[in-house]
Amino acid sequence: MTRQTDMPETPITDHPKLPNSVPLIADFHDDRNRLSYYQPRLEQIKSVRTPLTLFLPVEGSKNTYLHCDYRKITQFMQDISALKAFIRGDYSSAKYSKEGRVVTSQDRTQIEKTVLEMFRQLSLGKRNIGGKIAIREYVPHDVEVRYFIEDGKILYRGSLDEPDDFPDEMAVGVATEFDSLSWSVDFIKHEQTGKWYCIDMGLNGLYHDGDRWVAISEHIDKEQSPENHAEKMVEPKRYQYRR
Repeated sequence: MTRQTDMPETPITDHPKLPNSVPLIADFHDDRNRLSYYQPRLEQIKSVRTPLTLFLPVEGSKNTYLHCDYRKITQFMQDISALKAFIRGDYSSAKYSKEGRVVTSQDRTQIEKTVLEMFRQLSLGKRNIGGKIAIREYVPHDVEVRYFIEDGKILYRGSLDEPDDFPDEMAVGVATEFDSLSWSVDFIKHEQTGKWYCIDMGLNGLYHDGDRWVAISEHIDKEQSPENHAEKMVEPKRYQYRR
């Protein structure tokens, strides 16, 4: 139930003197960090399960009233027989509270309240909405695992939840499909069915937030994070970019 759009890819640095363990440099808002970029590709992998997803365009601008067609969200929830849904922007979900992430009613007024709170939290975190939002099948879970892949190979996996099993087969499928660059890949385990879902991806490297070099994807194992080499990085203006 996804709608795929063609998007230009922004440059990633091609610098011969990157410190070890810094796989790439990119902007946090690189097009490849969009859910609408990698979700359609994930859906094509037979071994990978993803939440049902609907993308909706956002109307208006920061100087006007941001909104979308909330009736379509209600219809989506009814189509999949859901009383809950997960909501996020194209680049990121709201990070400050679940009130901006979880829709708990099919009622249009309540849906709008959640969407507006998501807009507020994304703005507070200086994250772009991306011109669209995603309404997703809500997957209750108590276990989450993050894999790091690079050039089609799994580097390592980590979790704070100490799971009994891991979605290794799914991770291999993702690594095979995304066989260039370096990525983080997130999976959650449905707490009732025990089935794994791939829910999120992001470029694994560094970006400059205006003040310092920051890891695009958070590493549970801090020793593996490219932020450990941030002090070796030169100022962004000295980098040459390529398309």
